[in-house]
Order: sequence, then structure tokens, then C-alpha cells
Amino acid sequence: MKRLFRAILILSVLGFLPARPAYAENLTLSLEEAIRLALAHSHDALIAKAQARRAEEALRETRSINLPRASVGTGAAYNNGFPLSVEGSAPSIFRFDAVQPIFSAQNRNLIREAEESARAARIGSDIVDNELAAQTAHLYFSLDQSRKARPLKENILVEMQKRQELMEIEVEAGRARPIDARLARTEITAMEHEILTVGEQALLAEAELRELTGLDAANSIITITPQMESPVYDMDAAALFEKTAASSPEIIQAEAKIRAKEFHVEAEKAERYPRIAAMAEYSMFSRSNNYEDYYSRFERHGYLVGISAQIPLFDGFRSKARVAQSREELSAEQLNLRRLKSDMNRNIQKGLSAIRVARSEAAVAADGLEAEEDKLKINDILFENGRVSEREMAVARADALRKKLEMLDAEYNLYKQKLELLRVTGSVLSVF
Repeated sequence: MKRLFRAILILSVLGFLPARPAYAENLTLSLEEAIRLALAHSHDALIAKAQARRAEEALRETRSINLPRASVGTGAAYNNGFPLSVEGSAPSIFRFDAVQPIFSAQNRNLIREAEESARAARIGSDIVDNELAAQTAHLYFSLDQSRKARPLKENILVEMQKRQELMEIEVEAGRARPIDARLARTEITAMEHEILTVGEQALLAEAELRELTGLDAANSIITITPQMESPVYDMDAAALFEKTAASSPEIIQAEAKIRAKEFHVEAEKAERYPRIAAMAEYSMFSRSNNYEDYYSRFERHGYLVGISAQIPLFDGFRSKARVAQSREELSAEQLNLRRLKSDMNRNIQKGLSAIRVARSEAAVAADGLEAEEDKLKINDILFENGRVSEREMAVARADALRKKLEMLDAEYNLYKQKLELLRVTGSVLSVF
């Protein structure tokens, strides 16, 4: 009986214990911290850095073509009749070979090509970092703007609902048309849709930002409205293009690729030039390959020290064809550089123009908000004196909130235009 009572007591206690809630930790994250996390976590950034390291190793491999090469080995073979060779050398118990290139124009140009290719790969990592920083900044501000817009829209909805309730009363009293109440309900439905939309935008922006930065899903990101101050927004288009062309990672990378192709052309042409190398060889032969029977004086220890000089004479137009191919590749890279500069010049002009328009739009929105707030203050005084109805006050408050939304949208548009110009000029990381 005691055991039964104890079991019932335990079950009743467990049944009344509340379930432990799962709390999401709020994490305040600045834009600078978000960009640092994205650069450290992003797969694209890690891949770009791996490609840069691979290019460095490829450069080290290419440089080795001018370093000494030495090898040791041994060989065994059965020989019948005249002494034959194994892979061009007589069978030997021990063999040592060494070669040191002395002069090779082809090797020199191949090394220069590899150096420029490695430089282009390193700059490619900077390009990825700039694009990733721009993407992170856009998501961050989208999240910040969506969270600011939602309470404004919710407050507008409250005022619209008040207006709709008062409208229903006036319809019943015969002082308003039924269609006016119907239109008020339609506006409420539209605003509910806008609230849903901005809420979903905030959820998506936070999810994408969390994916970029590698933050835990349990963390709710709290944003701090970022500031983007840079002298490039007020520069002349020609001066900004000149400055960007000298420092843009994309332009520098394209120029490095052109130099690499130029060295590759010279390397292909140098295949027809003489090549000189020092060489040494030592072999210790066995007596079991009947060399003593075919040579009047047989030495078990043979060595050779000398210089090899090769002068290509004719290769069936192979070199000319390869030079022609390399020149076409060089031409394509030069055309790509001209296209990059043309696109950059055009995008800079468009970006500066868009910033000027966005600034004007923000100024208009600020003036409109100030005027609407002054109007609301006047309506408050008139309402206290009974000269403005409660429904008209709800409309006035909703209009003031809409002007705040317009101001918020204008600031967001200006931010986007500034960010796009920074992305085009490759200076996102320098600002943040």
C-alpha cells in the first residue's frame, strides 16, 4: 500500500511539473564582427585561400626546373651476345645521375609565368573576400531594416483597426457609407499581408546571415545599425575610376593574368632556342654481363662529367602552333581587361548617380516626415478642442507612421547604393 501511494505521489508530482522551456540566446552582433565570422567560416573564402596555396606550391614546383636534379638507382638484366642497354644505360650495380640547367630561356619564362599566376590566385582570394563582405553587409542591413519596419507596420495596423471600428459605428449611425467600412477592412488585410511579408524577410535574412557566419541556430541575432562613411561617395567619377583601376583586385588580377600569358608566349617561343645544362654520371658495372668479352679494356667503374647543349632545328611547326595558341589566349585576356575597365567605369558612374538620387530621396522623405509630425501635433491640439474626430486622429497617426516607413525605406535604399559602389570599387573591407 505504501509503495502504491508513493508511486501515485511521484506520478502526480511529475505531471504537475512544468516542461522546461527552450530559450534562444540573444546575441548582439555588429556588422564588423559578422564580416569577420563570414570570412573565417565561408566555404567560398576557404576554397579561394586553398587555391592560392595551391598556386604557391605550383610556383615552387616550376622554380625547381632550374635546380639541380640527382638520382641513384640500380639495374639487373640478362644479356646474351653484344652488350645491350636498359633504358639507354648499361645494367649497373649502382648508378648516379645529376643534371644542372645552365641556360634555358624557356625555363626562365615558365618561372615568370608561374609567379604571375600565383599572384593572380592570391588576388582571387581578395576578390572573394570583397564579394563575401558585401553579401554579409547586405543581409545584415536587410535584417536590421526588416526588424525596424515591422513594429511601424504593426502600429499602423492598430490605427487602421481603430479607424475601421469607428467607421462601423458611423455606418450604423448613418453617417458613413458601407463601402467606406469595406474599404477600411481591405486596407487592414493589405497591412496584415505587409506585416507577414516583412516578418518572413527578417526570418530569411537572419537564417542566411547565420549560415554565412556559422552561428548556432539557437542564437537570435541582435543587430546594431551600421554606419558607412567613405570619401568615395563624393568623389568625381573619373578620379574614382582612376583610383579604383589602380587598386581594384579584379583589375590587378586581370593584369597579372596578362603578364602570365605574355611570359607563356615567350616560353613557347624559347622552345626553339638553345639549351645548356651541366651533367654528371657514374656507374659501377657487374662482371656478369660479359662486357669483358666484347671490350678489350673493361672498367667496372665508369663516370662522365660534361655539358649538354641542344639546338632545336625542326619540330614540324609544333612550336609555331603553340606560340599562335598562346597569343590567342593573351589576346582574350587583354580583351577581358578592357571589358572589366569599361564595366567598372560605367558601374562607378551609375553608382555615384544612384547615390545622389538616393540622398535626394532620403531628404524628401525626411522633409515629409517632419511635415507630417508637425501636422500630427496640430491635430492633437484640435482633437483636444473637439474640432477633430477620433477617427481623423487615427488616420493622422497612421499617416505619420507611413512617413516613418518611407524614411526607413529611403535610408535602406541609400545604404544599398553605397554598398554597391563599395563592392564595385573593391573597398568593402576597407570601410568595415
